Amino acid sequence: MKAQLFGNTTCKGGSTLELLIAFSILIVCVSAVILVVFSNQVVAVDSQTNVEAIYRAKHILESARAKSRQDFAAVISTTSTATSTIPFTQTLEVADITKCKKLATSTVSWSVSPLRSLSITLTTFLTDIAGALALGGDCASAPSTGNWDNPQIFASDTITPGKPTAIDALERVVYLGADKAPFFYIADTKSMVLGQSSGLFVTYTNGFNLGSTTNALDAVRFVTPATGAVKRYVFVATDSKNEQLAVIDVTDMYNPVRVATRSLKNVSAAGSYPQGYRVSYFKDRLYVLTRETTGNEFHTFDVSDPTNPIELGNGIKMGITINDIAVTERILGGISKRIIFMATSQDSAEVKVYDATDMGVIGALIEIVAARQNLPGIQNGLSIDLIGAKLYLGRQSSLGADLYVFDSFDPTLGMPQLGSADIGTSVVGLRVVGRYGFLATSKTNQEFQIWNIENLSSITLIKNYNFGNVIAQGVDYEPDFIYATGLATPNLQILYSP
Repeated sequence: MKAQLFGNTTCKGGSTLELLIAFSILIVCVSAVILVVFSNQVVAVDSQTNVEAIYRAKHILESARAKSRQDFAAVISTTSTATSTIPFTQTLEVADITKCKKLATSTVSWSVSPLRSLSITLTTFLTDIAGALALGGDCASAPSTGNWDNPQIFASDTITPGKPTAIDALERVVYLGADKAPFFYIADTKSMVLGQSSGLFVTYTNGFNLGSTTNALDAVRFVTPATGAVKRYVFVATDSKNEQLAVIDVTDMYNPVRVATRSLKNVSAAGSYPQGYRVSYFKDRLYVLTRETTGNEFHTFDVSDPTNPIELGNGIKMGITINDIAVTERILGGISKRIIFMATSQDSAEVKVYDATDMGVIGALIEIVAARQNLPGIQNGLSIDLIGAKLYLGRQSSLGADLYVFDSFDPTLGMPQLGSADIGTSVVGLRVVGRYGFLATSKTNQEFQIWNIENLSSITLIKNYNFGNVIAQGVDYEPDFIYATGLATPNLQILYSP
């Protein structure tokens, strides 16, 4: 009997245990199902949010691309917020690579919880084809890939006779002005090799001679509207008192041809500086300057036919020397404007900005007074470069800064200073590409300098390079080389970053 009772008791206890185990398994299974369902819901929500963020990031870039076609300089960094199912932070970061290229990065970020933040980032390049054409193709297509902490000579050569007076590089062809016949040299560097020290300058088979010292030049690639034929011209500001402008057809570099010369209107040959001093091409216009002289210093030509430049108006009296200019087009107040930025000798306005939109109609320049920069001291503005909405100014050596950066996004509202640096010498030439500022200076043994301008609040020196007596505006850039000229031998040096 005891055995039987014991047996029945054992069976009842076993059933209870089995029931407890079954319930435990059921609870675990239900909990797992709940977790899976919840996780799937979280994944689904994250996936939907992620898709929306990608769409928003793409839309930011497409909007920037569309805006760049209308006003390339107006594409700048922005931050905004938007709310859909959750709040998004939308950021567009724009880095100016060259005059005609920007790097645009869109980032959309959001928070799922205080401990969980997510983001989507997309990047693209924006190019300014219209701007490149307006500059005559003289617009770098890519930034430098080197770090420029040890610049070296890639190739070099020396003109003879004479000393170089001006330089411009276009599509790996270098044009040099000189103070002795033939006064104009062409170096073909398309096939140069590392270590080459001669043979870059071509020999003219037609015995070309410009006939006058070159003070400045601007080489352009020109597409003939009627035929689509591609020609190359060099506009020259000459040292002549009576024919300050010359135009050279260099389509055949071995047989350059002077196709036009012009005298500037209302410039007295008996004045102090009647010679051509600076020249700059933009779109269908050519701007030719003299130094401060008796008569008018600023002249505009219609060069829609480069072989027949026509001066518009009678020139404009500036009463100062304009040492360098940069020309662009901006949408201001919904209207396309042609804007000219000037580095000048005026003590109270080392930077002046003018609206030149009506130059072709009434021959007038209208100063945008709000953009005028009166910098400390009386040192002149010497060199200028415009990259996107940032205007860079090189100045005569002063007790303070010699390199300045301004925000020129809308000059009618003024140009706030974004940064500056004490170079310790006059900045006589300036080219800005990506995060590098390439400077020609007057400092002995440090005539060529590379500065890091990525952080405008802390512009820092990367490297000095000894280039004896580099000339004013004596540097130019084309990927991935610096073309420099001066009075030392060799007087044409092509530098690179190994």
